[in-house]
Formats: sequence, C-alpha cells, structure tokens
Amino acid sequence: MFNDKKKYIRSLNAKGIFNNTYETRFPQTIAAKSILNHFKSARRKPKCLFIGWDGCRADAMKYLIKSEDEKVSGCNDTNIYSAAASLKSSGGLYITYVGGEENAPQETSTAQGWASALCGKWMKKAWKQGIEWSLDDDYPTVLRTLSTDGYKTSFSAIWPIHFDNTYVKEIELAQNNNLPQYYYKFETDEELHKNLLERIGSDDDFIFGIYENPDCNGHGTGFGDKNYRYVSGVCNLDRLSFELIKAVKSRATYDEEDWLILIASDHGGHSVRHGTQMIEDRTTFLAVSKDIEELNK
Repeated sequence: MFNDKKKYIRSLNAKGIFNNTYETRFPQTIAAKSILNHFKSARRKPKCLFIGWDGCRADAMKYLIKSEDEKVSGCNDTNIYSAAASLKSSGGLYITYVGGEENAPQETSTAQGWASALCGKWMKKAWKQGIEWSLDDDYPTVLRTLSTDGYKTSFSAIWPIHFDNTYVKEIELAQNNNLPQYYYKFETDEELHKNLLERIGSDDDFIFGIYENPDCNGHGTGFGDKNYRYVSGVCNLDRLSFELIKAVKSRATYDEEDWLILIASDHGGHSVRHGTQMIEDRTTFLAVSKDIEELNK
C-alpha cells in the first residue's frame, strides 16, 4: 500500500500537468474563497461559472493535459477543445484535497464535498450525520452570500439529496426572503448541460452546475485511470465543459464583464466507491481561469 501511494503521488507530480505538487496541494475550500475574492476585486462587472465534475479523480487530468514525461502522456497532444487545458493556459490547474484535515476528517462524499467547496470551510457538524443533514446559518454558501449582496445566483444538479437535504434550508431562506438565488433539478447530464448554456446566456452572475458522469461510471464500472469507461466519461465531460467556456466568451457583453471560471471535483474514488481517507478518494483538482494565489492575496 505504501508503494502504491508513492506511485500515485509520482503520477500527480509528473511535469507539465499541474501548476503545483501533491506536497503543496490546496484544500478544496479554496474554491469558495476564490469566488468571493473575485467578486470583491473585479474591475469590471463580476461573473462566475463554477463547473462541477462529480467523482473525478485528480490523476484523470493526465488524459486532458500533456505531461512532459512521455511515460505518463505517451505521444498524445493536448486537445485544443479541452476545458481543463483552456483554464490552465489562462490561470492554472491545481491539485487539491477533500475530506477535511488529519485531526478533523470528514467523509469524502458528494454532500460534504460540494458543501465544503461552496462554503469555504469543512463540514465539521455533518461528519457523523451522513447525508441526512442540511446546511445551517454557520455554513452559508457563496450562492447565499452573493444573492444577499444582490447578485443573481443559480445552482443546477441532478442528485435529489442536494434539494431534499443539503441545501433545503438555503432554498427556503431564498424563497422566504425573495433572494435572487435559484435551484434547478434535472434527470440527466444532457438536460443539465442545456440549462447551463441557458444560464450563461441569461443575466445570472454566479452559475454552478454539477455533472454526474464520472461518479456514475466510477460506481458502475470502477474509479481509476485504467478503466476506459471512467476515462471516456471524464474526456467527454471535458469537451462539454469547453462548450460552456465558449458560450461565456461568446456573450455580447463579455468585454464589459470579468469572468472567473472554475472546474472542480467533490471527491475521487477507488474500486467502485469513495468516502474513505484513502489518497485516491481525498485527492482532487481545481482548474481556474485566474492564478489562484493572485485571487487569494
């Protein structure tokens, strides 16, 4: 197991893929902090698109980004229609981690993962409560914070737990206080994708959507870079996400706006599951259109 962990870390540290190393990885919570900092510091009208790839392992990035090590990438070139490559070229692609800290771990699962990314803090209250919990006033998401400031925000997803449990209190709060915070539930990634394109074409200021493809393939056939079904799902999702980036840049008002675009995952996986403190479950990624350190000065 020790040698497998060392091998996994070496694959992540292959030159040319990530802007940082496994040893300098960022906590997943940096996503929310970066988003809020962007809205505070933007010189033009701030906008943000946050694309979620549920269950995408960090080591899947070597199929999207060409490494300088041919033993990792072979002779493949980076796809010019790659969302991850596009964001890396303008900002960066970073190794991140989920599952809390060693002295305060949390389950490496969907509910806790996305909540940590959207709240900017670990879900300490939720650690022993599984998925049957809801965010309270101690855990405001960026959607709530931004909508309270008058920005129009949207959350699009498929998994029903998001709407029935995790964010139910925020949904009720937004409705009761007429906040410009909207939630959209869908049955398939295709429906979700169409809605995200519509949201980009609308007047939404913050857009968040979660694709399920990697997680579904992982649970069905196995997480990991040796499973072609899992890898294919990640690559197809990379192409779909590039369409979203293209739609952002095609907006008639794009030159008057300051867009921050992020792609992240909520957890990794091993075998056909996740939730543990194993390195394959804990290690994730964050692609962002701006330098992460500049955003968080």
